[in-house]
Amino acid sequence: MTALEHLARTNVLFLNWRDPAHPQAGGAEAYCFEIARRLAGSDARVTLFSARFPGSRAAEWADGVRVLRGGGTYGVYRAAALHLLRNRHTYDAVVDFQNGIPFFSPLFTPRWTADVCVIHHIHQKQFDLFFRWPMNTVGRLLEKQVSRLVYRGHSIVAVSPSTREGVRAELGFRNPVYLVPNGSPRPSSTPVARAAAPTLAVVTRMTPQKRVDLLLRALPSLRDRWPDLRVELAGDGGELPDLRALASALGLDATVTFHGHVSEERKQALLGGAWLTVVPSVAEGWGLTVIEANSMGTPALAFDVPGLRDAVREGYNGWLVPDGVPLADALDSALTELSDAGARDRAAQRCRAWSGRFSWDDSAERLAQVILEEARRVRLHRRSRRRASDLTVLTWFRSPDGDHVERTLKTLLRETDRWTRQGDTFRVLLHGCDELRAFQALRRLGVPDAAFRLAHRREELVPPPADGSGADDTGWPATPRPAARERRGPA
Repeated sequence: MTALEHLARTNVLFLNWRDPAHPQAGGAEAYCFEIARRLAGSDARVTLFSARFPGSRAAEWADGVRVLRGGGTYGVYRAAALHLLRNRHTYDAVVDFQNGIPFFSPLFTPRWTADVCVIHHIHQKQFDLFFRWPMNTVGRLLEKQVSRLVYRGHSIVAVSPSTREGVRAELGFRNPVYLVPNGSPRPSSTPVARAAAPTLAVVTRMTPQKRVDLLLRALPSLRDRWPDLRVELAGDGGELPDLRALASALGLDATVTFHGHVSEERKQALLGGAWLTVVPSVAEGWGLTVIEANSMGTPALAFDVPGLRDAVREGYNGWLVPDGVPLADALDSALTELSDAGARDRAAQRCRAWSGRFSWDDSAERLAQVILEEARRVRLHRRSRRRASDLTVLTWFRSPDGDHVERTLKTLLRETDRWTRQGDTFRVLLHGCDELRAFQALRRLGVPDAAFRLAHRREELVPPPADGSGADDTGWPATPRPAARERRGPA
């Protein structure tokens, strides 16, 4: 039985700054709703509370999710608090999305509610891009010191290893932190022809932290080397008028096309027709646009910054720009490598393989596991008194009595641990566990001999292969056995 099935008939509240219908919705909103609607599809009673925007309804249904809206850009926090106070006995679990400032749901829910905080990326250095003193200081205080106090002991979800590192190093959280990555969009069934001329496509919100201006400033020298270069920019936001003016001032009117907000179909057409997508952001929680482009067979060029260094595998599905390397030079190098049609085809195959390892179904299952683990902790009144470990141990072993081991795994493992079985061979990911504790756990399982090592961050992001085909590009060890059966925590 999956974790999603265990949440059937439970009441779950999602708190997010915006919902997918909001004009400024982006990757964080897609993450929230893709998971919320999958919980609803498993018969959980799911409510999404977000900000009201012009022309929106106060309440409606979308894909089985009840969407409630209240307040505005900042008034949504007060409106959400009032909703929680009025319905404090309604919800079994609250998933609080921290978009810079969380909703502080533990202050308004009973102690038996499973409160989980989801963090996409750390905003400590970005508050200065949007606010002046003293509001930038207030924002940093709320995200760090106040959040650390309010969510003390609660489960935290990070969308990438980079975000988890920021939760520890920048925010100072000692909570258990679980990885639940973004899924991958399902590409259109309509084939998209790759452009014959070198083409860059960027689909993003036009805001300061996305730094699209860096791309525009790199284009004049790049265009001298690639006179047929075309650049497609899609997305809306407050920076769009300034970016249009900058493009004109740089003489790029014949090179750059601004498409504004585009439909999902148009976005896939732009990404699928390009040779390369560019992500010049100062930081990301993950870099969903990288995976969206990869799903269309298009590699990405991004700065080597938090989040993007997890989404981009150097030389596999794209390239990372190190500090000190001019963006124009990095673009020229990538375009040169992609100038051969055969090279573009090989890159497309790698990109689709990488994006195919992520799915929203798996993301929803992993978040459901965290909710169940938090509910269990609350039920047992457990609160960690020591610093939580971010280590994950990968172990694999064989047992002559595989059925007995399988029954034991279902009983002893936590919801957030993951395992697969191929015949009499087992592979297990133990979250928050070093080698010594892994050895002790295997002794309790009755396993006398096993190999184990610390898992790579990539192995935490993507699920183990379930087809028994052996080692793959994620680094899971080869186990050439048929009929793999994947489990995630107790069934």
